[in-house]
Amino acid sequence: MSRNNHTFLTIGDLLRLCLHKWRWFVIFLAIFLLFAVLDLARTPKRYTSHASLLVKEESLGTNAGKGNGEEFSDLGLVKQKSNLPNEVRHLASLDVLMEVARRLRPEADEATLLALAQGFQGNFSAERESDKSSVISLSYNDASPEQAVKMLSLIIEVYNDKWLEDQYLLTNNTSQFIDNRLLLLEEELDRVDDSISTYKSRYGITDLSSVSDIYLKQQSESDAQILILSNQKAMAEYIRDLIEKDKKGRQLLIVNSGINNPVIESQITQYNTLLMQLNSHLTYTSDQNPLIVNLENEIAALRKSILASVENHIKTLDIELRALRGYHHEATAKISSNPAQAKFLTSIEREQKVKESLYLYLLQKKEENEISITYSNPNTRIIDIPHCSSRPTSPKVLRILFAAILLGLLVPLTLIFLQATLDETVHTRRDLEANCELPLLGEVPGAGRKEIEGGLVVVEGRQSLSNDAFRTLRTRLCLMASEGEQVFLVASAEPGTGKTFVSMNLAQAFALGGKKILLMDGDLRRAGASRLWKAGEKGLADYLEGKESDVLKCISRREDCPGLEVLPAGHLPGDPAQLLQSPRFSALMTQLRARYEMIIIDSPSSRLIADSEVLLRQADSVFFLLRAGWTPRSVLSGLDGEAAANGKRMYLVLNDIA
Repeated sequence: MSRNNHTFLTIGDLLRLCLHKWRWFVIFLAIFLLFAVLDLARTPKRYTSHASLLVKEESLGTNAGKGNGEEFSDLGLVKQKSNLPNEVRHLASLDVLMEVARRLRPEADEATLLALAQGFQGNFSAERESDKSSVISLSYNDASPEQAVKMLSLIIEVYNDKWLEDQYLLTNNTSQFIDNRLLLLEEELDRVDDSISTYKSRYGITDLSSVSDIYLKQQSESDAQILILSNQKAMAEYIRDLIEKDKKGRQLLIVNSGINNPVIESQITQYNTLLMQLNSHLTYTSDQNPLIVNLENEIAALRKSILASVENHIKTLDIELRALRGYHHEATAKISSNPAQAKFLTSIEREQKVKESLYLYLLQKKEENEISITYSNPNTRIIDIPHCSSRPTSPKVLRILFAAILLGLLVPLTLIFLQATLDETVHTRRDLEANCELPLLGEVPGAGRKEIEGGLVVVEGRQSLSNDAFRTLRTRLCLMASEGEQVFLVASAEPGTGKTFVSMNLAQAFALGGKKILLMDGDLRRAGASRLWKAGEKGLADYLEGKESDVLKCISRREDCPGLEVLPAGHLPGDPAQLLQSPRFSALMTQLRARYEMIIIDSPSSRLIADSEVLLRQADSVFFLLRAGWTPRSVLSGLDGEAAANGKRMYLVLNDIA
């Protein structure tokens, strides 16, 4: 029930309404539970398998020596580094899932494999356990628990195979580069050896040990430094040439090149990682994909950065080489006694040492690279093997049933609340007390059709709520009525409030209490009481029109209640208001007052016609009838003024309460 400024819906009101409409809750609960059961019966059961992977710490930015065995940890092999969020994304990528589909359906075409992979992607989930953890939680949803476990195992297997393929590709490119450089160095060493042999044979040179020990030591130190810097410069120039020749930016750069610059080494490792990611994504998407475009832009920027770093490093090495060569030249110049042949042989031997050193260095790196291929392990370790519960994870039976029960309770509760909130009619005693100062005589509960006999619920010897309510009205009126109140008009603001019902039963209640009562059917338009009690054909209208000279002949007596007599309406006249205003009616009321202890007049609705205004002049008091759930509360706002204006005492009666 909605309330104005003086009334509001309380929890007690809402509970009473819910109890009154308990059938709504039963119906809605049955409907929603039926839908829930049908949905559960129609929805197939799904099972979820789970597994956990630990991404090894050494693959997250450290050297991979420990991953290849403790005995090789001092070789300094640099492996591809992992980015944990990228690995989580790669686990659920179409690249991995298409390979899973290919292993399950080797005979399927690419379109079918892509569709299968997309289906797998919807059922598969990979996420980090926490921001500070390197553990990845995996789950897969399927109609079969065995298939869910199988799919999760296969996804882990394919992901590890993909990782090892990337490692093999990286080390294989490094191996090809080393092999090419070894072939070139072998040819250059052969030419240097031939030159030294030819020169010594031509000039008969066998020993150069006469050079001063001090100057030789200075020369040896400078030679060693020049050798190291020359190696670094040669590798830096090779990397620069490799970058400049690769216009498309699709060739991997060598790692662990020995240029002794950690910044450049880190940039090369990052460049190779991005390039392998780009090549991986290009296997299942076009080069117009925003992801591909972003990767290409990032790779291009990194290439420029690497090239700039290499150029700066070469310039730095040139400066250092010039300084060392100047120092070496000073030491050489002081050996003035050495023959020109010794000077020439020294330069040739220096070149020979440089190439031999570089050759041996590359041989060592080749062996290290082969070892890294042999001892490569996946970058993950299984913590929790794929497993699945025997109970389905969906549909959620208890959750669906709980939701159905909740909706079954909330929907009718909401409807009842909205209905009550939008209702502007009178319902309870509190509505009357908050909006009107007139006294409430009593409340009459609603009665069922089986309880009503001929319009009456007040019957001698019957026990019912309605019967007791009218007897209570009788008692209260006896206590509240003042001396001289004899004629009571039953009125209302609109039809349908139950005036005839209340008039008849109230008259019956007073008659059973021992009073001599007259019930006058003053409704000369509908004559409801006359029809219900089947009173005589002649009545009030016939007497007022002069068709009947003795009104007592029109009055009928109730056999079941000797103290109650009824004056019916008679025939329905054309102008009831004019007829009631005649002096004959006033004389009639004087005659009836002398004959009866109480006269109850059933009147038409006061807000629609003038008949009740005429009847009100002959009445001492008014029973103003309101019907719960029917009469608007706006009617109450003017009742105090009306009672003061007509000078009649007015009693409120609330009919048909729940």
